[in-house]
Amino acid sequence: MDGGGIDIMSNHTKHQRAIKKIETAFQAGKYAEALDLCNVAIALNPKDIVAYRAKARLLQIQRDFAGAEKYYDAAEKRGELTADDLVNRGIVKAEQQKYDEGIKDFDRALKLKPDYLLAYIQRGASQWEMRRWPEALESFREANKLDPNHANAQWILGLLLLQQGEFKEGWPLYDTRWKSDRFKSRPLLTQKPQWTTASDAKSVLVWGEQGIGDQVIYGSLLPALKQRVEKVTAMVDPRLISIFKRSMPDIEFMSHIDKIRSDSYDAHIPFASLGSCFVESVDDIAKHAAREYLKPDPARVKAICDEAGFTGNDKVIGVSWVSSAIKIGPHKSVNLEQLLPILRLPGYKFLNLQYGSSKAAVEKFNEAYGTNIVTTSVDLLKDIEGLAAACAACDMLVAISSSTVHVAGAIGVPVHLMDANKLWYWGNKDGDHSLWYPSVKIYPRDNMIASWDNVIEKVRSEL
Repeated sequence: MDGGGIDIMSNHTKHQRAIKKIETAFQAGKYAEALDLCNVAIALNPKDIVAYRAKARLLQIQRDFAGAEKYYDAAEKRGELTADDLVNRGIVKAEQQKYDEGIKDFDRALKLKPDYLLAYIQRGASQWEMRRWPEALESFREANKLDPNHANAQWILGLLLLQQGEFKEGWPLYDTRWKSDRFKSRPLLTQKPQWTTASDAKSVLVWGEQGIGDQVIYGSLLPALKQRVEKVTAMVDPRLISIFKRSMPDIEFMSHIDKIRSDSYDAHIPFASLGSCFVESVDDIAKHAAREYLKPDPARVKAICDEAGFTGNDKVIGVSWVSSAIKIGPHKSVNLEQLLPILRLPGYKFLNLQYGSSKAAVEKFNEAYGTNIVTTSVDLLKDIEGLAAACAACDMLVAISSSTVHVAGAIGVPVHLMDANKLWYWGNKDGDHSLWYPSVKIYPRDNMIASWDNVIEKVRSEL
């Protein structure tokens, strides 16, 4: 989202002609041509603001955020920026993690245009990144007042409210996620009603959405549903089927990519919407969410310990340092080198729990830094049974937020979670521990631009 297009205003004939050509090329999507014309217009009249604003906007579209900021600044030296300009410059600053500077531009835009919806949304997003929850809530509340039907604003406000434990207000807003262009899961096409706690349905279909971690955390509410109905069928990621079947034998599991007959269930509900049925307060999490409900295969646990050479006397720490989530993964991840203060602690052995990591690369890291991270033959991405067994083979984990933490937490393995404040459920805590997974201790990063060093040192000092 951004603040709009390019305005045209100039008196000089040649310059004006160039400006008009910029607008024509821009509207046609010919951005390279439009940039060349911006340079022509700037050469013809270096004092006019329009070509600078246009070039800034074009560089922003091409994701050259530093260049865009430079030309928005140059435009401001030549005249007043519009509310659109200020929002756009705030966006390019936020893209460079200059959140506080971006917030100043959003504030200025709102002074010029108090009903500017996008300015409230973008300001709230930057305040979230800086971990200023009350301010972010205020911004998204204002956005929802301006447009109560704006799907993104509703959904993000819902996420913030859930993070703060305001479940009664948060769940209905979170359920608008299906309308958001940022939410990528697809809804089930069915004529059957959605299940609620007031339903008299005997057979309920729970259908999968979002990722492995989401299905694990909301899967903790499946036993609560089963207590209310005769039959529960859950459509999940195929990788979860076997461990879910072992862990919850009275529930039927099938792949979420399979087809199901509509006459095989009376009502349906998406996985995450189980939360709105059972969790109205923070106390309800402990009442209804199953604890240590995932049961790894003992034979797989033994096989991993044997392969890794672990004995009953070893203290084993599993490590996971990268998230593959497309948009927020880089913000949640750390470099393996950053974990050296932990990896060099005496008296521990370390097990690689990082899905997608190369055994050769980890062994090269060991050689370079004198560490002893063991990598087994388990495919930690495709083999969730193997991942669960690997987690169970550890005395504890040190990890960033990923599906690995969900699996470990649902087993009951202690986890030291280095949290980037990107996911709402890590805000539901009893002291420093997750309400959803009591074995998970949460170490939040101060904000999105803060160093991970303080978090890593806190974890190291407690091991």
